[in-house]
This record gives sequence, structure tokens and C-alpha cells, in this order.
Amino acid sequence: MKSNKHPSTSAPVAVLEKVERSFGGKRVLSQINITLSHGEMLGIIGPNGGGKSTLLLLMAGLLRPTGGSVHVNGIDAYSLSLGAAGSVGLVTARPGLYPLLSGRENLHHFGGLFGLSKDQVDEKAGTLIRTLELNNQIDLRVDQMSTGMRQKVSLIRALLLSPVLLLLDEPTANLDPLVAALLYSEIRKRADGGQACVLVTHDLTAAESICDRVLLIDGCVKREIRFAEKRAVVPGPLQAAWKEEVAIK
Repeated sequence: MKSNKHPSTSAPVAVLEKVERSFGGKRVLSQINITLSHGEMLGIIGPNGGGKSTLLLLMAGLLRPTGGSVHVNGIDAYSLSLGAAGSVGLVTARPGLYPLLSGRENLHHFGGLFGLSKDQVDEKAGTLIRTLELNNQIDLRVDQMSTGMRQKVSLIRALLLSPVLLLLDEPTANLDPLVAALLYSEIRKRADGGQACVLVTHDLTAAESICDRVLLIDGCVKREIRFAEKRAVVPGPLQAAWKEEVAIK
């Protein structure tokens, strides 16, 4: 599913330098250095409590680093989240939608927060609604939707403003394999179209299938695995690296 035909640009989308983050005196992340380019799909894997979700929140500008710096499009990520909201899209396993509104009404509401009219939202969301096979469900109330339907609406919401950076934290958790595959395919298309994407996942097979490289994180970057466009090794290098890290512990 991966493609190496990414738009070339000199400036990276995101740069993290010597990033540290602590909570209550406990260090969660240490010396994180990441550079993310346009059109790149970066996977993040690691054990529970290893700092993966914290890393995404730092990139989204929802947390400030205790040390080091996080820049998106050359701007401090926290400042960007305040002054140019919508530049970064964040999708988590919890969709965060209003349950008593329909899927379309949720999109209208969140789009309106960024100055989009209902017609503009419908135009931007239309293709994704069709691609993600939500035509017959988008007008259901969210509390009447399945988990997969809600997650699709959450992804559409994150993509309404075509963010330069798309962050995904276990976006297919609790989804059936067909829905998960559909979401992964759409995310990969976004990367192939030039968006920078970061995927936190426990699904090693999916990470190998759609990511250009993967970082194994447990408080710090333990190792980086880069993938060739075509691989025939089973198990793949990511599974092998994961087993080695587990064995070390």
C-alpha cells in the first residue's frame, strides 16, 4: 500500500529536538529527536505507558514539553495550536463526538468552529463520506452509530481543514478488520497526497503495511525501522525488532 512518490519539499513538517516530558516529577519521555517530512507516514509502537500518546499530544500542541522543543511548520507546536488551530488533526480511539447530534451535525458544528459554512463542510466531507461508506449512516445520531461509524466520522472531522500534520492514536482500536482496513487505506492516501502522518498503533502488521518507517518508543527512541517499498520477509523486520526488545526486558 505504500508509495515512495511523495511531494518533495525542503522544509520538514515537524521537528522534535531533545524533547523531554515529565508528570509530577516522573519522566515519561527523554531525549526524543524526530524529523517528519511531507508525505511521510511514521509509525509509533511501544509498550503501554511508554509515552506514545504523550508524544502525540506534544506534537498536537496540547502539551508543552518539559525540555527541548516541538515545531510544526517551523512554529512552536503549542503556539500553533492557539493561533492556527486546524493545522494539526488528531484522531484517537475515543471519537469525542456529541452523542445526541447526527454525524453530519457534528461535522457542521466542528467545521463552524473554524469558520466553515454548512455548505463548505458538506462539500469537503462529501468525498470522504462516500469513500468511507457512510452515505446511509451519516445522518444517524451518534449514539445510534456503531463504533466503526463513529470512528469514521472522527477521521472526517480531523480532515475537514486538510491539516498539514495528521496524528492518529490507535484509530482502529475495537474496529472490525474491514473497517480498520478502510481507515488505514484512506490514511495512506493522505500521506501519498503530501500530508505528514503519525500513527500510534499496537497492530504491527498494519504498521509494516502502511508506514514508511516506525519508531519503537519506551520513554525514549529505542530503535528505528525503515521499510523498503517491497518486502517478502515473514515475519517482517518490525515484528523481529519488537521480539528483540521484549526479550531484552
